[in-house]
Amino acid sequence: MNSSLKHIVLQLEDLTKQDISIGMGLDLLESSAKTRKDLIMINVMRDSLNEVLFEESQCLN
Repeated sequence: MNSSLKHIVLQLEDLTKQDISIGMGLDLLESSAKTRKDLIMINVMRDSLNEVLFEESQCLN
């Protein structure tokens, strides 16, 4: 796994262990992103999360 991606995932895991939602964790990571590459990875993660949540809501209806 790319070291930047691994670092972002570990940070997000740490935030969620502190009872911060994934969405809020992604917001925090986005605001502190140091490179465009990190910003892109964070936003891809956010898009993937939103897609999963949308699909899940479709299954419940």
